[in-house]
Amino acid sequence: MNSRHIFRLLCGAGSIVVLASCFTSTADFKSDAETFIVEQVSEQIGTTLTSVNCVAPIDQNVGTRFTCQAIDDAGAIWEFDNVIDAEGEFTVNISRRP
Repeated sequence: MNSRHIFRLLCGAGSIVVLASCFTSTADFKSDAETFIVEQVSEQIGTTLTSVNCVAPIDQNVGTRFTCQAIDDAGAIWEFDNVIDAEGEFTVNISRRP
């Protein structure tokens, strides 16, 4: 899957919006969220996330939520609550900081 990401950090809400293309299954949302969190979110939050595991959403419908858990380089756990906003678009929300 070759997709381009556009993201922005909504400082007050603690959310990061990602837009991507080529979502053909719920596994694509899972995989793309994991990659996005490791490569982009870790930079935005100022830490290195060494491991990320997301639960695939139950469907691709707008409003569907799915979660991710990440471990940073200090061994602390981060949690993310994500929501599908539109076709091929989801928002990553930090739900728990260490």
